[in-house]
Amino acid sequence: MKKYLKYVFFVWVLFVWVFLYFFYSFKNFESETYNINEINIEKWDTWKKVIKKLCKKIWNCLNLTIYSKLHDIDDIKSWVYTFSWKTINWIFKQFKKWPSFYLKFTILPGETKFDIEKKLEKISSKKIADKFLKLVDDKEFIQKLNYKFFKYFSNIKSLEGFLYPDTYFFKSSDLSSILFPELLIKTVLKNFQTKWSSIKCDTNCNPYHLTKYENLIISSIVEKEAINSKNKPLIADILIRRYLNNWKIWADWTLCYGLKISSYECKNYLYNKYLNDSSNFYNTRVNISLPPTPVSNPTINTMKSTLFLKKNKYWYYLHDKKGNIHFSKNLKQHNYYKNKYLR
Repeated sequence: MKKYLKYVFFVWVLFVWVFLYFFYSFKNFESETYNINEINIEKWDTWKKVIKKLCKKIWNCLNLTIYSKLHDIDDIKSWVYTFSWKTINWIFKQFKKWPSFYLKFTILPGETKFDIEKKLEKISSKKIADKFLKLVDDKEFIQKLNYKFFKYFSNIKSLEGFLYPDTYFFKSSDLSSILFPELLIKTVLKNFQTKWSSIKCDTNCNPYHLTKYENLIISSIVEKEAINSKNKPLIADILIRRYLNNWKIWADWTLCYGLKISSYECKNYLYNKYLNDSSNFYNTRVNISLPPTPVSNPTINTMKSTLFLKKNKYWYYLHDKKGNIHFSKNLKQHNYYKNKYLR
């Protein structure tokens, strides 16, 4: 019995010693300051990857891991950080902030080169906005770009569709530089490459065997046509079947895109005025074909909804004044819904 009590006492003392050791070690870890020369946090890094990178700089992986478990370290901003003798608490707070001398530039899902041009004109200058618009359609500039995904898209006429929607951060001084349009384009294309390469096709992928550029064009239309994301796979199937059966695509937004105006300038009266203009190659109300290029910049989820679409028997759809969608199998039913919900 005495021997047993000795073992218990020994274990208890060892436990207390280990506890106190790590307790004070952790307290010292939190209070110490660290000099970190450039740690690159990538946008897609998980917290585990961030800890692993910090371990190489601080060499205290155990306490780092404990700290990460005790504190919320989500929403870490990607950047190349440099810390000059700062505490770990300060460092992780900084990870959640963008440096004050950086400004954000957001491309929303479904925005176009014309929308981006308007934004650039507001925050920078008309000269820079004009250069951006020119570069997007500059074949010579496009040919000089070196991105892996380009080899899968033949005969690219414009970078529209590849300007991935996201929030980007740039130095405030960059926005006033004439080189900024090129920097912006290369930044968003790099993001597109990352997103697009994450798509893994299987036997259910691309059932109609469209080219990758055709799929991107359809995705750009779906991004504009679908209010609710759950309807995207259905709408994608309808649009593709119209295209393959030599129907008119009949997507209103494409007409506006051909008028070279922003999404916010596209009003219903423009449809009536230019509805029968066959010289507008983007007018899918008249021309039986896909638009020559994408007509917006879709998200990865929209691209996936076009590749992994939901086959159905509908040929028409419309959104009522509340944004609800109504699918129809024939024109008679479609016209009934038009009279019921839109008049």
